[in-house]
Amino acid sequence: MRRSRLFPLSCLATLMFALSPAGPARADEAPVPDLARAATLHSDASAIREAATLRFSDEEIACYARFLVNRCIDQARERRVEAIRRARALDTEADAIELAEKNRRFTERMDEQAANAPQKAIERAELEAKNRADSEARLRQLSEKDADRVKREQDAKTRGMLEAEARHRHEAEQARRRADEATAAAQRAEQARSDREDYDERARKAAEKKAEQEKKNAAPGAKPAADSLLPTR
Repeated sequence: MRRSRLFPLSCLATLMFALSPAGPARADEAPVPDLARAATLHSDASAIREAATLRFSDEEIACYARFLVNRCIDQARERRVEAIRRARALDTEADAIELAEKNRRFTERMDEQAANAPQKAIERAELEAKNRADSEARLRQLSEKDADRVKREQDAKTRGMLEAEARHRHEAEQARRRADEATAAAQRAEQARSDREDYDERARKAAEKKAEQEKKNAAPGAKPAADSLLPTR
C-alpha cells in the first residue's frame, strides 16, 4: 500500500524549484555576499534533502507494485541522488557566500587596522612616554625619600656620636675630679699622719727632756725645776 505524507508548503515549494528544469542558481550568476541569502540557501538545501528522502521512501514502496521493481527503485534512487547533489550545490554556494563575507570582514578589519596604525603608533608612543615619565617621577621621589632618610640617619648618628663624646668628656672630667679629690684627700691624710708623727716625736723628746730634768732636779744640790718644756700645737 502506498503511504501518504504531508509536506510543509515551504518544503514542497523548494522541492518543486529543485526538480524544475531551471534547477538551482546558474553558475554565471555572481553570488551576493549576504549572510541572509546564505542562510536561505542552507535552509533550501535541507528542505531538498528531506523532501528527496521522503519522496524516495514513497517511490520505493510504490515500485514493489510494478513489474520491474529493481529498475523502478534504481530510478527513484537516482532522482534522490540528483536532488541531494542539487542540495549540496546550494550548500556549497552558501559556504562560498559565508567565506566571502568572512574575507570581506577580515579585509575591512585589516584595512581599519592599517588606517589606524599611525594613530595607534602615536598613542602608543605617547603612552610609553607617559609611563616613562611616571616611572622616572616615582624613581625620583623614591630617591629623594631615600636621600632624606639617609640624611636623617646620618644626622641622628652624628648627634649620637656628639652626645656620646660629650658624655665621655663629662664622665672623664668627673673621673679626673674624683681622682684629684682622692689624691688631695690622700695628701691631706699623709700630711696629717706626718704632722702627728712630728708631734708625737716632739712630745716624746719633751717628755724625755722633762724626765731627765726632773731627775736632775731630784738630785742633791739641783736647781729648782724649770717650766714644763712640753711642746704645744
